[in-house]
Amino acid sequence: MRFPELDKDLMIQRLTIPDGKIKLVIDTDAKNEVDDQFAISWALRSKKRFDVEAVYAAPFSHECFQELGYDDQSVETVRELNGHSESPEDGMEQSYDEIVKIFDILGEDIDKKVFRGSTSYLEADGKPQYSEAAKHLVHLAMESDEILYVAALGAITNIASAIMIEPKIIEKIVVVWLAGQPLYFGHGYEFNLIQDIRASKLMFECGVPLVLIPCKGVASLISVSEAELKEKFTGKSEIGNYLAQICIDNFVNPQAAIAMLQMDRSGYLRLQEDQSEAYFSRFKTSHVAWSRIIWDISVIAFLKNPSWVTSKIVQTPILENDCRWSASNERRKPMRIATYCHRDMIVGDLSFSLTSPVGTGL
Repeated sequence: MRFPELDKDLMIQRLTIPDGKIKLVIDTDAKNEVDDQFAISWALRSKKRFDVEAVYAAPFSHECFQELGYDDQSVETVRELNGHSESPEDGMEQSYDEIVKIFDILGEDIDKKVFRGSTSYLEADGKPQYSEAAKHLVHLAMESDEILYVAALGAITNIASAIMIEPKIIEKIVVVWLAGQPLYFGHGYEFNLIQDIRASKLMFECGVPLVLIPCKGVASLISVSEAELKEKFTGKSEIGNYLAQICIDNFVNPQAAIAMLQMDRSGYLRLQEDQSEAYFSRFKTSHVAWSRIIWDISVIAFLKNPSWVTSKIVQTPILENDCRWSASNERRKPMRIATYCHRDMIVGDLSFSLTSPVGTGL
């Protein structure tokens, strides 16, 4: 498949987020974890910055963890901390329902705004998934006189499919995607990236203007504590109550957090440690100061105020089938990658936007 090519100067221009109001669509696995609901709500309440044109339900499932070596107990721990779906289609339908619920709580009209996405990931036949979301993105991008910004908060199937259906949208969109790990990790092993490796690889090959926000050491800096949720969100607004309660009811789980400590070493933080599990087993964790990472708000933060998410232009890496990052001798297109999140500014604006009367937000 041939894709349009943007020259380097135009690409860098596109990767510099303008001030003023921007047109936005959100692609989200909204029922997986609680960070998506925070991100959707923040974008919808930031009316001076965003025209939210549509929200798409992305597929999600956890089979990828088993395929990559996690045992059954580890996968169950992931589900306890995040969410459970029987299949990508089930995850997408749950996400669709959750998006509708967020719109309802915020008093937003869902008519021609919320769309179902793919029911499965990309297959080996190289064909796109013709979902409502993918087709709507093609139509919206091609009809727009302005650049359309795509906040991608899950598996990238819907966006990749839209690009495959109509490659010309590469000239009309900018994708900001929470996925993978920093390039210096040597791998991109992470949930959003590994679920649909074919779609993920396409995003680094097709030449679409791409801003990548890695997880560990970048988006992971944005966490909130139980006390902070109760102080800044509970009792302040209906959406604040809803989001805080999901966190407190479902995620205050010290034992699961301890289990994730070990799982991270074999997963998201693989290759970042040179000492053995036998060695670490001699040290016990007994007490946990609980907090919850709100990963996906990093994307909205970058689009709302780029000074809150430090980033730089780099050469687009090659994503291998085993999720390793590798360089190429060929000339690669530039992309922008986030390197740090200024947590206090981000959480401050988030809590203000979600708990202030409508019309007073930024």
